[in-house]
Amino acid sequence: MNKLLTILLLCALAFSTQAQSRSVEDFRSDHKPTFKLFFYKSTLKMYSRMQLGLQSEFGDEMEGMPQLSEMIDGIEKVKFFNYENWDSPEDRDLFAQLVNDIHSEGYEDLMTARVEGNRMNVMMKERRGDPEGFVVVVQMEHGFSIIDIEGYPNVNKILELSQFINSSSDNLRLSEAFR
Repeated sequence: MNKLLTILLLCALAFSTQAQSRSVEDFRSDHKPTFKLFFYKSTLKMYSRMQLGLQSEFGDEMEGMPQLSEMIDGIEKVKFFNYENWDSPEDRDLFAQLVNDIHSEGYEDLMTARVEGNRMNVMMKERRGDPEGFVVVVQMEHGFSIIDIEGYPNVNKILELSQFINSSSDNLRLSEAFR
């Protein structure tokens, strides 16, 4: 009986700490993104170490690059979904509904910013006064990106991380690479 109770307690605890947005998952399953990327804590740390190595190797050429190690501190997992060529009024309505669904989960608007022509809406979910998860919806000229972050990152770095991920995907033309 004790083993069963312990297993049930652990399962309940695992589901209660799920910080990533259910609405984003539902949206992704209903509407296939152009491409998707998943980053876990170990992967983010590996990229951070690679960046440090490249900075020591190339120095001045990488001077303007933001410090990834500072941006990822406290992050457990990042999901990135890109929807290219989603620029019709119906598509904008779908994303407006997604934002409403995310709000209904308990996420609150943290900030809205315009960066390099993209409109970024950062939403945060708290639990007992601590940030539990973040969702960033980026409206671009010809589509949308969704960044779903699990963990306790520095709130001041969320916008910088979102901009870094979004601009990196544009610069690398990832959608063409994954077709």
